[in-house]
Amino acid sequence: MVKKRWQSFLSLTLLTAVLLGGAPCAWSAEGERPTTELTLSVLSAYICNGDELSRHSAVIQPQIAVGYKGFNLLVWGNLDTRPYLAEQANYRGDRRQNWTETDVKIGYNKTFGIFKAGLTYAYYGNAAFWNSDTSGVGPDQKDDQELVLTAGLETFLAPTLTVARSFDSTQRWYLTLGLSHSVELTKRVSIALAATGSYLVSEDDNRRRINEDGTDRKADGSWNDRYNDFHDATVSLSLPVKVLDSLTVTPQVSYIFPLNNNAKYDMMFRSMQADTTFRDRQSSFLVGGVSFTYRY
Repeated sequence: MVKKRWQSFLSLTLLTAVLLGGAPCAWSAEGERPTTELTLSVLSAYICNGDELSRHSAVIQPQIAVGYKGFNLLVWGNLDTRPYLAEQANYRGDRRQNWTETDVKIGYNKTFGIFKAGLTYAYYGNAAFWNSDTSGVGPDQKDDQELVLTAGLETFLAPTLTVARSFDSTQRWYLTLGLSHSVELTKRVSIALAATGSYLVSEDDNRRRINEDGTDRKADGSWNDRYNDFHDATVSLSLPVKVLDSLTVTPQVSYIFPLNNNAKYDMMFRSMQADTTFRDRQSSFLVGGVSFTYRY
């Protein structure tokens, strides 16, 4: 299964590069050609929208991004070097997979002076690597689809608002406000700071508000309301080093944490720590790693 997923990902990557990034003579005849970036990231964990998707293992995330006249195509994947498996009494066999996710995003971005906006369609192909006997533990791993609208200002701190609506296996709104700033230390080295905060609106019965004891029901036995509150935040520090004009190496570290108690209990509930009592589960994460980006 892992081999097939690798083959599918590589085939799609190569096809993308050939169709949009190749044929330099044809593009030069028109005076322009697409921009293409190949990125390989090696990180200590994979945390997405506050959900813990790996544990006690490094993840490898290859990506290819191609852009042309505002249009862009991105293919991204996640390889977990040692998928986490909680030791439980009801364990019936190891059905984990190393290749856990393949995402494809197609979008269009436009700049109007200092204002920028974009619209993206995303398809998330998730591998169901959880054992069938651990249903309800950890995040949902079904395929999903999403529409994403972004709006921002190319000014100091580059404020950017992102509104994402998932509409396949999950039904929710996920809003983020991000700020970032970069300082050039030398001609080859920069330091970049970034911060994001999010608000989550669930329209899905599978994502309800979680109580402090890890349950999702009221005292009378009825279900809690669907989640509707601030969620996770991320603070990141990176050090892009331009080794060559076409190659950048970026050490990075990020801290992900809940914005309030509702978010804390939600992140603990969706933790991969199935073998840990609820009150002892982790709700904040420190993730470090390095990315290699080649542009041509």
